[in-house]
Amino acid sequence: MLKVAVVLFDGVEELDFAGPLEVLGQAGDVFTVGPAREVRGRHGLTVRPDFTFADAPRPDVLVVPGGPVTREDPASLFETVAYVRRVAPFARKVLSVCTGAFILAMAGQLHQRTVTTHFQRRRLLADNFPDVHVAYRRVVMDGKFISTAGVSAGLDGALHLLFRLKGLEVARRVANQIEYPWHVDEVMDAEPYTFWEEGQRAIGW
Repeated sequence: MLKVAVVLFDGVEELDFAGPLEVLGQAGDVFTVGPAREVRGRHGLTVRPDFTFADAPRPDVLVVPGGPVTREDPASLFETVAYVRRVAPFARKVLSVCTGAFILAMAGQLHQRTVTTHFQRRRLLADNFPDVHVAYRRVVMDGKFISTAGVSAGLDGALHLLFRLKGLEVARRVANQIEYPWHVDEVMDAEPYTFWEEGQRAIGW
């Protein structure tokens, strides 16, 4: 069974990790991992990770959510970035949600990759990491890396990842179970593996 690690840290955006966790629970053994036995989310939710970075099993799939990481002292994310740097090269798939792309970039995992992030942080990502190609899209897939725009887009990214791991019918069934309007037909026609590009242009994303 696939091992899916969902990274947690102080200030993590709750929906960034909870949405993908809900979806990817259909794909394998999902566990949470963090720098300590307890972390506090951006909106006050206290979560106890299943493992710390020191004792977690190596995952097959790595999920990196976001939070106010662009405003934090990089030293405060040292352990999180170090963990991602250590395990991402061995993961079959890596999903970043929202500003989780910054953590992947800090960990040196996005060199010459095309990614997306929260629409208010795309310019900052491009400016801070000139070797990363930033797309103005909701979801982008580049090799084993899937990245999404902000917060709710993590559900789209997780469903796309589930589609890649378990097939289209499984992903459709999960989307139906959670009553989420997954626009899979647009995904299948999009290039390169993007969601809702036209809709994003219409609302200025």
